[in-house]
Amino acid sequence: MKNIVFSLWPVGLALTATLAVVKFQFSQKTVGIENANRIETNDVAICASSAGTITADEDGKFISVLPGWGNLHYKISSANDSAQFYFNQGLSFYYGYHFTESLASFKEASRFDPSNAMVYWGQALAMGPFYNTYVYKMRKEVPAVVASMKLYSSTATAKEKVLIEAIDQRYSNDLTNADRQKLNRDYALALAAASKKFPDDHDIKALYVDAVMLEHKWDFWSNDGVARPWTQELISVCEAGLKTDANHPAFLHYYIHLVEASRTPQRALSAADALKDNLPGVPHMVHMSSHMYQRNGLYAKGVKVNEDASAVSNSVDSRAPQLNLGKNKSIHYYAVQSYCAMTAGMDTKGAPLYDRARERQVAMAPAFEKDAYAQFIYMIPVTAAVRLGKWDAILGAPQPNPSWKYALALDNFAKGVAHIHAKNIPEAKKCLAALNAVLGDSLLGVRLMPFNSPVQSCRVASGILNGQLLYAEGKTQASIVAFTKAVAEEDQMIYREPHDWMIPARQYLGTYLLKMNKPAEAAKIFQEDLIANPGNGWSLLGMQQSLEAQKKTKEAADYRQKATKAFEAADALPTTPVFL
Repeated sequence: MKNIVFSLWPVGLALTATLAVVKFQFSQKTVGIENANRIETNDVAICASSAGTITADEDGKFISVLPGWGNLHYKISSANDSAQFYFNQGLSFYYGYHFTESLASFKEASRFDPSNAMVYWGQALAMGPFYNTYVYKMRKEVPAVVASMKLYSSTATAKEKVLIEAIDQRYSNDLTNADRQKLNRDYALALAAASKKFPDDHDIKALYVDAVMLEHKWDFWSNDGVARPWTQELISVCEAGLKTDANHPAFLHYYIHLVEASRTPQRALSAADALKDNLPGVPHMVHMSSHMYQRNGLYAKGVKVNEDASAVSNSVDSRAPQLNLGKNKSIHYYAVQSYCAMTAGMDTKGAPLYDRARERQVAMAPAFEKDAYAQFIYMIPVTAAVRLGKWDAILGAPQPNPSWKYALALDNFAKGVAHIHAKNIPEAKKCLAALNAVLGDSLLGVRLMPFNSPVQSCRVASGILNGQLLYAEGKTQASIVAFTKAVAEEDQMIYREPHDWMIPARQYLGTYLLKMNKPAEAAKIFQEDLIANPGNGWSLLGMQQSLEAQKKTKEAADYRQKATKAFEAADALPTTPVFL
């Protein structure tokens, strides 16, 4: 792999840009995906969407003043205060992955100063590729906006001209964007050069980090915790920026994304608190704090901030009705909130949240048969029921539509575990057979880029259910082999939030090792899970019980205290690391 390295900063801030001149990809060897060449060709948006159609209201305004987007100010060469204000609003919303509001704000700025190049620069920025989607389709308006930007660039400042030249590298006149990979690289290289020329400009640094992140979406860490070649540099830029500008929205936001899949996610906890407090009017920024809360075992906080993010999103919708923002409202907030609630042990308190996630997914009316992720969301109430040991509810629930193969697999896992709890081994075996029967379904083998294929989760589920069945039949060693296989499968899955598999396989392995009176081995497994899932109360409980079984009372007391805190919001308090 060839690397291009630029030395961008003077002594005191050594920043090197490592830009790989190869396609962004995950190899089969790296992630253990059999069908690594197969991808989902539709956009897979996680918690943002590309800029939608912008229409003015009856007064000709594209957007009004929106509160709560912070104090960002990036001076442009305009004497019009309103143009400057809406430019600032647009840039702040861009950093917050709200591209429709960003584009509308930049368009509103152009109403007040139509001959300023930077208001068109902002529009071109907002219509570009973004981190939370894998497939980019360039909008037909882009060439005209870029042309206006260049038309008025003669009166721009020297710094503005450098930014204009950079954004010009981001686009081609070919609306198919067949050369998107090269365009993304050229844009990043142009911002690297701009950073060297203007080393004190935090926003150019932030845009540079954003550009390189776009080249390596969700690919900053290997599954064993090793940083990719480009990761540490971007982290260093954010950390250096936050030392001198602690509330810069882009550094706060990007820092969380850069470290959330690492083995030390706690370093961005302060960034999470700052985001929700400093940008309370930007829904995604409020939500982003939950990325850190769920990574550090602060699940109750994750529940709350996602509720806040949903409320703020509704408020923004009502303030800009002409943008029709509610039509594409992200279900991601509800998914992460549900994961946080079930992991916090919330049963009665969590039930409305799990149901709301399902209802929202149904309201979006996708073609469920062809949409594995929609099936995943639909099954959140069932996944929560397994997490919380609601066996009667699981057995009493109807099966999903027979054409929804992923949902069927998850349902058979849940019902199989519930049958084992009821000591109905024959029915549990039928569920395992039905689960295994769909593993070859074509939909399940399609990787939801840049993440995992559903069949990986199904294999984890199969291993866990098989392990429980084997143990129930007295085949204890074979059960440990099955659980270990599930752990190995889960370890190959790429980090995502919420996790594509929500109940760690190690918690089952550790629990059954405890049942087999092997507490030292169980402790090792729970400790491994706490590296992968810091602060997870279920594994903290497992560590407590493993240490108590070894008569290590002092160490056990420490974990008991941590587990108690982790479950402070629980109304389904567990007595074992998984409900049995």
